[in-house]
Amino acid sequence: MSKDKIDGNDFKIKFDGQQHQVDANVLVGSLIHTTTIVQEVNKYLNSGKKIEIKVKALEKGSFLCHIELVETTLDTLKNLLTKDNIDVGAAIVGTVVELIDLKKFLKGKKAKEVQQQGDKTKIVNKDGNVIIIENATFNIYEHSPVVKDALAQNFDVLNNDPAITGFEITDKNEKALVRVDKSEFIDLSQKSEEVEEGERKIVEAATVNVVRVSFEENLKWDFYYRGIKISAKIADPSFYELIDKGEAFAKGDVLEVELQINQKFDESVNTFVTKSYQVNKIVRHLSRNEQQKINFKSEE
Repeated sequence: MSKDKIDGNDFKIKFDGQQHQVDANVLVGSLIHTTTIVQEVNKYLNSGKKIEIKVKALEKGSFLCHIELVETTLDTLKNLLTKDNIDVGAAIVGTVVELIDLKKFLKGKKAKEVQQQGDKTKIVNKDGNVIIIENATFNIYEHSPVVKDALAQNFDVLNNDPAITGFEITDKNEKALVRVDKSEFIDLSQKSEEVEEGERKIVEAATVNVVRVSFEENLKWDFYYRGIKISAKIADPSFYELIDKGEAFAKGDVLEVELQINQKFDESVNTFVTKSYQVNKIVRHLSRNEQQKINFKSEE
């Protein structure tokens, strides 16, 4: 998707699904991660402008969220209407779209080949397919851990709501700019993969449900992860600071995390076998009492 095709400083996020309701935490989580990506893109593009994201409407009869990028100044309305600010908004939206396109293209794996061609970058993936994107987009993808984390967490959040079958960004007229189907969510939630001497370390965004808590740093917690019961140490120092400050955790709570999966190659079955899990970082904590639904069904 070329950024030349983006017009205006607003866009829509579409959550496809058969039902007319969405988990409130999924909606909020996705908007939080999208906001993070937009702010980081604005920072990397060095626009010199402070950008706010406004949710203009949650449109009835659909899962459409109308988003507007607004420059925050003392004279916001005047600045919003200038061509310069619309161009900045369009550049940000275009870069966000390209970042998702690139994430889809690489599926969490490293590029096989990268070649700069003027103001564009040519990328070849492990399957030999080619994509050409803006240099700025590639630089953000490669060098911004914040963007990488937010992209992965967004698709993990969406993957954990069975009601959502697809994610799409459109322009204000609902012309599709990029679409991700449910079957692609798991690939896009992966952050990195390292293979060395028969061992593989996968780092991905994950949502886990607490089964058993343990407040000693050397002991493991029990979770349900994609329907499988696992045990994992939590290696996030800031998490234990929250515990020391009195934040409560209980069975049934949901954690959005960065999960590290350690595997070893088993020659007898010719595949990598999971040996252990580790939670590297806690991104968000949701108590079981916070889980709600938002109804998008049209009023008759």
